[in-house]
Amino acid sequence: MTDAARLHNWQTRLDAEGRRRSLQGDRAIALWAGAVLVLMLLYICIGPNPYQHEITVDPLTGGAEASPVNRIVWLALFALSTPVLWFRRRALPAMAVRLIPLLILFAWFALTTRWALDPAVSTRRLVLYALTLAICVAVSVGLNDSRRLHLALATGCAVLVFIDIASWIAAPGVSMTPLGLAAIHSHKNTLGAVMLLAGFVCGTYAWSRTDWRSQAFWWGVTGLAMVLLIASLSKTSMGLFAALACATPVIVAIMAQRRMVRLGLVAIGALSVATIVFAWLAYCLTTGADPWAPFAGITFTQRTEVWAFVWDEFVKRPIQGWGFGSFWDIDPVVQPSLQTDAWFAQPDAYTNEAHNGFLDLAVTTGLIGLTGAIILLLRWIAGGLTLIRDAVDGERQRLGAALVLGVFPLMVFGHNFMESSYFTANSIFGTVLLLLGVEIEQRFIRA
Repeated sequence: MTDAARLHNWQTRLDAEGRRRSLQGDRAIALWAGAVLVLMLLYICIGPNPYQHEITVDPLTGGAEASPVNRIVWLALFALSTPVLWFRRRALPAMAVRLIPLLILFAWFALTTRWALDPAVSTRRLVLYALTLAICVAVSVGLNDSRRLHLALATGCAVLVFIDIASWIAAPGVSMTPLGLAAIHSHKNTLGAVMLLAGFVCGTYAWSRTDWRSQAFWWGVTGLAMVLLIASLSKTSMGLFAALACATPVIVAIMAQRRMVRLGLVAIGALSVATIVFAWLAYCLTTGADPWAPFAGITFTQRTEVWAFVWDEFVKRPIQGWGFGSFWDIDPVVQPSLQTDAWFAQPDAYTNEAHNGFLDLAVTTGLIGLTGAIILLLRWIAGGLTLIRDAVDGERQRLGAALVLGVFPLMVFGHNFMESSYFTANSIFGTVLLLLGVEIEQRFIRA
């Protein structure tokens, strides 16, 4: 063997060893990032006070009691994510460019803290969201594959399902509340939201499996999540899950069509709605009926009274708002709702959200913040649907991950008409949406 051949063989072995070590390092970073995601998911779904099924009102402030553990946990999660950020630092500049719209929105949020009703609380909540964003970036660049992200989310959801089932069996007395099953969570609606997430994530993951053993396991987890969802008696979450189950196949079918067909179907849908509205208005004009009569008695479980109050407060500061996160659960001396005698400000019916995420964004960050947040959400929805379109004819596992990225933002959009989760600190759906939004941006970098 000549010297040149020996040199070539030596170089080949070195290259193979380098690729092997690089692959091992990539897997180690992905495992670490996945573990951070599972821990974050467990914390946002369970919270700092397991089995505390009532809002604890601080007797000194009259507001909801804040847990000192919360900031410690988020700082710990951020500390755990810093090694991932370091080892994936080469991916951060491209990610920062893709996240420019989100960073601009965060800059506006930071500006609103200057005139917030409670600047200390506003700043604290913004810092919390900034830490959450950094953790989400670390998870996305660390996993570096939407299929890995899907697996990590499904794993965290499965752990939550087994924890809640075990809680229900072992401690039914503390798990059940007069309104429905809450298990280890703070409220039966929280359990409903968690099982809605678990059912969707685990269901799409089960569908994406090709091995029958994996399918059996993950469909079993999905079934248990549905049992817990029904036991929670959370009507909003059950309705949303039914909508997801019906809408997801329709979305896939639409995105599988050619561009002109998709546009035609959207146009037909819009024309159908416009025709129904026009026919109703024409009927009311002919008969002299009030077109708003069918909605006169609807209160959406007394939400309309909260909406009216929040709207009145928004009108007072329509452009700049009252400050990011500075409207509910703040200093009672300045909290607007506690200055009234409204039913939702009483200790036995304490309300800490507008039950409409868009109204909460409007009243806290003004028209500028609301407009930016809606544009960003529409950007993520469009990006997620594009990923579904690109994955329809490809690998089944990639399509399963794309379904989570494409359908979940749509669900959050609908969910925020009745609840507040979008850019709401410590919100389950808000945190998951931020993670998926970052992953959508990451997917387009890789593309």
